[in-house]
Amino acid sequence: MTGKTFAARFTPEGWLTRIDAADGVKGFRENGKDADDFSADNASMELRPRRNQLKDLNLRGEVQLRSKMEKTGESRTLETSALLVEFAEQEKVESSVLERAETLARGTLEWTEPVPQLAASASAAEAGPAQTKLTADKLELTFGANGRANQLVASGNVVTDRALPGKPVETATAQKGSAQLLGSGGWSQIELHGEVRLKEGERSAQGDHLVFVRAAQTATLAGNALVRDATTETRAPRISFVQSSGEIRAEGGVQSSDFAAKGTSPQLAAMPANISADTLRSNSKTGRALYMGHARLWQGDSVLEADSIELLRDAKTLNASGNVRSVFPQSPGTGVTPARALTVHERAPNKVKLWHITAGTLTYSDAENRAHLGKNVVAQSAEQEIRAPQMDVYFTRSEKGATAPGGNAASATAPAGAQQISRAVATGGVMVEQGARRATAERGEYTAVEGKFVMTGGNPTIFDASEGTTSGRQLTFFLADDTIIVDSERGSRTLTKHRVEK
Repeated sequence: MTGKTFAARFTPEGWLTRIDAADGVKGFRENGKDADDFSADNASMELRPRRNQLKDLNLRGEVQLRSKMEKTGESRTLETSALLVEFAEQEKVESSVLERAETLARGTLEWTEPVPQLAASASAAEAGPAQTKLTADKLELTFGANGRANQLVASGNVVTDRALPGKPVETATAQKGSAQLLGSGGWSQIELHGEVRLKEGERSAQGDHLVFVRAAQTATLAGNALVRDATTETRAPRISFVQSSGEIRAEGGVQSSDFAAKGTSPQLAAMPANISADTLRSNSKTGRALYMGHARLWQGDSVLEADSIELLRDAKTLNASGNVRSVFPQSPGTGVTPARALTVHERAPNKVKLWHITAGTLTYSDAENRAHLGKNVVAQSAEQEIRAPQMDVYFTRSEKGATAPGGNAASATAPAGAQQISRAVATGGVMVEQGARRATAERGEYTAVEGKFVMTGGNPTIFDASEGTTSGRQLTFFLADDTIIVDSERGSRTLTKHRVEK
């Protein structure tokens, strides 16, 4: 230890018990190939009489303690305005072994990891060391028998900053925390407790407990965990962040809301989309979010349930797989057949008509306004049921104050901007049931505006309990009444069954 002035105290027997140093104090200590050095305005050393063993070291005024590990290249720097360092008492030896260090004022401990060998071939933006900084009102370091720090305890207004090359700084705050330290000088795990807040770029999070794992480069929030970014909010008992890739993992029952504006993610209605599932895997950089286990999405009148639901924000696509169950509103139609359109005007019901559809898979494209369903599709509405191996459902967006073709008012309960079914095309062997009427064909197309089915391919056939069986090259029938248009080799003819009130 060096300084401009020294003062020493001795016992009457001549043993040295204290040394005080002032004005630009510097010190140095070696532990094998590792080295520690410190600097401060003032310093005092207490020694154990008769043994010349260091008992404690008290540093004050712009204190800096630096440790460099020769083998790993890692370094550790402690800064504070007051530091107390205690040394263990040794039997039969005069050397001193570190036992404990405590800041007597707010302090900061910073770790610098060596530049990875891969950094030599990385871009300039990604090159450089990783750094971790922990600041608190009080820091306490404990040391093992080998004289190396093994644990850090922080209390009072704890702040951590974790910076990886080429990545946004990850900052966390809490009431208290602790770190498990490695013999190499670095840390393996940092835990924070009490009103934890986490921020990385545009993403922020909070919870009761946070664990950083250095090897995995993860931060895991537990206890009422909540994470937000520019467009989404997610709650779960446990949420993990992988800093190297930007991935988010949530477990234990996930609840998400997507506030993305139109054009930035799949939109079934002009309102936030709510999603729940057992687990979530998402990445804000790729725009992908995968909800797994009892996944459920609801937005406006539209509802979607499946074993898994995947959202691809950049592609504006939604994929559902496994036991798909969905509910979609239908675009309001005239409910009028062409034969009656000139003399009959029927106002569509003010209530939204809903379709309930089940399938094995569903892919929805916001850009195409289309949902493709596969694997045993069953679509049901109040008037009909459609069964087919696969089906394409086409949507149109409702508009405020819009009217359906034919002068009918659009449904007042359908919010503006909601996706509504306007057309459905089923293929691969289709069966349509409407009351006592059943129709089969290779292909079936439904148009909501006219309430019309067109059956083609594979000998289209309609069975009616009153009219019997009718076949033709193309069969067209309307839901508003019992009109059937048959197109066959003998031309086109129209069948109409008139209802008689009893």
